[in-house]
Amino acid sequence: MGILQLDAESKMELHSEAEKLIARYESPLETVKALMVYNCELETKLLAIAHRHPGLVAISYDDTPPVLG
Repeated sequence: MGILQLDAESKMELHSEAEKLIARYESPLETVKALMVYNCELETKLLAIAHRHPGLVAISYDDTPPVLG
């Protein structure tokens, strides 16, 4: 699994989205499921960006961290 450092604004945005999801569900299990789906959506967007702009992001499927161009 790679490590991606986010700036403060991005961290606040992700935290805000997580809080919205947590507030929406009564059950902790449903909240976790929703957060996992949200995480998958973010990963899909990152893969799409990497595919469209290979010089910007390089993604590997081993323990190597992502490389930002």
